[in-house]
Amino acid sequence: MIQVILLSITPESEALIARCARVSHRSESRGTENDWELISKLIKLGHESILEHAVATFEISGISRACANQLTRHRLASFVQESQRYVNVADRALIRPPTFFAEAWAEAQELYQRVLVLYEKYLQQVIPKEDARFILPIGAETRLVITANFRECRHILRLRLHATAQWEIREVCREILNILAREAPSVFEDLKEGLLTPRPRERGS
Repeated sequence: MIQVILLSITPESEALIARCARVSHRSESRGTENDWELISKLIKLGHESILEHAVATFEISGISRACANQLTRHRLASFVQESQRYVNVADRALIRPPTFFAEAWAEAQELYQRVLVLYEKYLQQVIPKEDARFILPIGAETRLVITANFRECRHILRLRLHATAQWEIREVCREILNILAREAPSVFEDLKEGLLTPRPRERGS
């Protein structure tokens, strides 16, 4: 089961972003807009660089390595992932895609159990974990920590919440968006209304 936990977020992030924005035009003492109005206006104008002053960190578990591979393509974020090189991962489940009907899932589970038996055999034969892991499937469960500034968070969410994105990463990003929209609504609430807009081209793809 996918679980997303907020580990850390910039305190009073919206107030910080608004204050930084006002420095640009020396409007600290004469501004009439509240923080929400100012941030919303900047986002609508495409001036999102100011959002880089706030950061969030999440722990994500119950996902496949296929999903983790997609997340770690976002190079402006920072990651720590559970290491198959150092950790015995024989207790990790196989993630079930929603398209796997009962017979297909039973076959996949049977194959995965055979792989785990072989994996444990290799470890007992003093084959190092970093080599034994080569037989593990991309659907094996993993967990990771991601840290990203708010601008990069918006970029990731816009890409990965689109209807054409893979089902698992959409589920992860829905959880992230729910948390961020609660913590900093002026920065993220608009994304809940724009999930079906044309998909932006991913950087570096």
